[in-house]
Amino acid sequence: MGERRYQVCENMVISETNVKVLENTQDNILTLITCEKGQRNKRRCIIAKEIEK
Repeated sequence: MGERRYQVCENMVISETNVKVLENTQDNILTLITCEKGQRNKRRCIIAKEIEK
């Protein structure tokens, strides 16, 4: 398995229906989507790209 390192490159609030952030990319990407406090129709989206060790 090994270890991988990622660097956050985007931290944004998106609409709950925005799935564009989940589209395939050429890079190794981690995408975290979670609730946004106090905003029922919004989500926090954090995107991180893999970096070299």
